Amino acid sequence: MSKKKKKAERVKRTRYDIFAELIRVILIYGYCPLTRAARSTNMPVDRAKDSILELVDRGLLQKDDDEGSIVYSVTVRGHQYLEIYKRMAGFVGVPIPDPIIGM
Repeated sequence: MSKKKKKAERVKRTRYDIFAELIRVILIYGYCPLTRAARSTNMPVDRAKDSILELVDRGLLQKDDDEGSIVYSVTVRGHQYLEIYKRMAGFVGVPIPDPIIGM
């Protein structure tokens, strides 16, 4: 009999979970470049870029120029989204993971 290793059970994130994590990380940093947001949410840069651009298009994030570098900040609508997301997660009992900060 071969012993099978159990794979760590991973919960698949919805796009709304990813949006909330990105907004929360950018909110923590204040102004955040794409690569820092991607690493802090454990996402590949290309997928994080697509999600961030969608959030910018929807008015939840703002794209800014910081001495030649592109950084993102959270708008009022982004704050509102995050508050509603936290309330909904509380209703259904979904834990909100801490972002990976300092990478």
